[in-house]
This record gives sequence, structure tokens and C-alpha cells, in this order.
Amino acid sequence: MKLFRRILGRNRVLSARRRLAKEPSPRHYAELAQEYAILGLTREVQDTCEEGLGVFPGHAELLRLRDRARRFEREERMVTLKRELAEAPRPALWSEMCDIQLESGRLARAEEYAQEWLARTGEPEAKLALARIMMNRFFADRGRELGERAHEALEQAAAALPGDARPQRSLLSFTTRIGAWSEARKACAQLLQLAPGDPLLEGRYRALDAHGEEGPSVSHALIAVERTGRFADEPELEVEQGQGGDVRPVLRELAAESDVQAALYVRGSTVLVQGPRGATAERTARSVHTILTTSRTAGRRLGLGQVFQVQLEGDFGTLAIAASESDAGALWCNGLLSRGRERSLTDLVGLNAATEEVPA
Repeated sequence: MKLFRRILGRNRVLSARRRLAKEPSPRHYAELAQEYAILGLTREVQDTCEEGLGVFPGHAELLRLRDRARRFEREERMVTLKRELAEAPRPALWSEMCDIQLESGRLARAEEYAQEWLARTGEPEAKLALARIMMNRFFADRGRELGERAHEALEQAAAALPGDARPQRSLLSFTTRIGAWSEARKACAQLLQLAPGDPLLEGRYRALDAHGEEGPSVSHALIAVERTGRFADEPELEVEQGQGGDVRPVLRELAAESDVQAALYVRGSTVLVQGPRGATAERTARSVHTILTTSRTAGRRLGLGQVFQVQLEGDFGTLAIAASESDAGALWCNGLLSRGRERSLTDLVGLNAATEEVPA
């Protein structure tokens, strides 16, 4: 029976190839990729999708099939790596496992493997892997404590690998992104010692030198990132609070309920906030703006169309966002979102309300 299925599958693949050769189209590329997927040929699925995307860039179905094949391939490889690490661990296996966990977005799990690798061997490569993972965890979280741990891990990796450009490049990326210009200039200078005359590094050094000698320490830069939720290379986000404006009474009414953490209105680079104050308001606004922007971008790239609603649930409660092309309303509450609040959020959308500061 299995032999019959393999023969039938190969015949279906041959038919799909002929249809594609006769009429190259996204549908025929997807059909061939699906036939490969049925046979478990993940590499062929990816190759077919990549060929199709070269002709039809951004096609949603081809992107979905390619990403699914990659994910399946990673999952299979993780199973193999886990078994081999249990039987006969070696540096290449540890490194690959950490990389796959990173690619899969499993940052906490990646850190666990790197910590285990380091505890067992103490190898410099394990320190570098842990530093890279900690840096990525900080970039995703933006919390000061994670940032301090990442910076410490990066410095330890640089000390363990003298003459190696990789930890210095990571240090340069880290310090530049948080706006610790003096430390970034030092990392760039170290890289220039390793690669003298590199035009890209020389240009980077001149750009950093333009910030002058003054600049926040790593510690102060991390505090600023945690307070504002913004990296130095990200545009300023206007966060407004106060009275006035057609949309604010609705926000105040929503935020007045005891189980509501925050009510927000987003338009362009401006976010109106009711509920939290000061730095907490800035972090909340930045997070909502990032979620909304990322969702809209993903919708366009995957060909899914416009985003109308985003809802996240967890131990923190519920964060609900209702959006149009030009603006959005958001609500963060402790429990589940009621129908009444959902309607209130929907009422905010499409108002295109004025967001300039209005005196109380």
C-alpha cells in the first residue's frame, strides 16, 4: 500500500510539474509545492516556493507554504538535535540548537540551551551564543534588567574571544540601538583595530563621533529605553494626555472603570492615553503602536488585507485593538472584553479625531 501511495504521489508530482511548465502561475506553483509536501519533501517545497516567489513576489499562498515547510523542517531538526545532544554532545550541535530556537522565536528556550552548554563546557562559543540570545531577548522585551544582563554577557563574550569581531559587532549593535554613543564608539574602534581601513566601519565611526564625547552610560540608556519603550534608532512617538478633543470623553469614560488599565486612541505617530501616567503611559502607548504597526505590515505582506481587529489574552488580561486605515482604538482590561466595550472601541475607529494638544 505504501509503495502504491509513493508511486501515485510521484505521478501527481509529475502532473503538477507539467501543468506548471505549460502555464507558470501562482496556483500551479502552489499545487506542485503541495504535492511535494504530501510526500514529505520539505526542501523541494521550499525550492518550488522560492522559484514561484521570484516570479510572483509576495504571493501569500507561496509565502505560507514556504514558511510552513521551513517550520516543519526546523521542528524535525530539533528532534534530531535533542537526541544527539543527549547521546554525544559537541559544540556544533549546541550552536545549531541555539540558532534554531532563535529562528523559531523561542528565546527563553534558546537561553536554556545556551546556559546548559556553558555550564557543561565553559566554552567561549557558548558565551557568545548566550550573549546573542540575551541581546535578542532584550530587543523583544526592552526591559532594563534584561538589557543589563545582555550587556554583561556581551562583554564576557568579548573578553573570552579576543581578536574575534563577532562579539564586538554585537556590542556595537546593542550600544548603538540603545543610544549609548560613547560605548558604541569604543566597540567600533575595537572593530577598526581588527579590520583597519574598512570603509563601512570608518563611516560608522564618523557617524558615532558626530554625537560628541558626551552621551548616556549603558545603564542610563537602558533606563531611558525602559521608560519610553523606544530605542534610539526609532522615531519619536507623541503621547498625549489631558482634556478636550472629541475622542477624549470616550477614552475617559472607558478608563474610569475599575478593571480597565488603559484606554488609547492611535492616529499616525500620536497616541492619546487615558489611565496610566508618565513613563507608564509612554510604555503602554509604544507597545500598542508597535503591535498595531506590525499587524498592519504583516497583513500587507501576506496579502491578508486590512487589519480590523487585534486581540491578545493572557495573565495580564485582555488587550483589544479596533483599527481602520487611518486610526485605531485600544483597551487594556483585567478580564475578558465585553460586547459593550467592544462596541465602544468600534465607535472610536474612523473618527479621524484631532490629536493636537488642547488646553484643559
